[in-house]
Amino acid sequence: MLRRRHSRVVHILKTLKAVRAYHGAGILFWDKDSQGKTSVLLGLRTYNPQKGQWSIPAGGWEETDGYDRTGSRDYRQTAIRETWEEIRVKVETPEELTFLWGRHLPFFHFVVYACRLSGRRNVIRYQEFSEVKWFPVEAIPANSVGFVKSQVAALVRQHHTAQVRESIGRT
Repeated sequence: MLRRRHSRVVHILKTLKAVRAYHGAGILFWDKDSQGKTSVLLGLRTYNPQKGQWSIPAGGWEETDGYDRTGSRDYRQTAIRETWEEIRVKVETPEELTFLWGRHLPFFHFVVYACRLSGRRNVIRYQEFSEVKWFPVEAIPANSVGFVKSQVAALVRQHHTAQVRESIGRT
């Protein structure tokens, strides 16, 4: 019995060593209209595994994305590259991106940045999306990728915190 359990544990450990962790990043673009209402830019995925779901431009880290000055994967570069590949929006300076949301689990690491895209400019869809559209933060589609609603909620919290700090500074 003990021998069988040991061989099972060894098998599980060998299987886990073969599993590669996923590292990815994306950008949640946002803008405010003249009434101060916030909207976010989402794309309707063309390919599986998220085909038919609304998502931010995002994808996996590649060796060419490099590492930051601390030696960690450069998720900002991943987000910038994926955004260019998926919707042809060029983020000129990485400083435009503010950390918004992240999940770090044993085999899944994903970071999302927020970036204002002024003027709600029209964005072209490119290979990964069949449609790209602005949505008010109160009306995120039900068929959104799993984490999109929590990413939008983080954006709303971030904006609320900034407004509170700004009002405190004025008193």
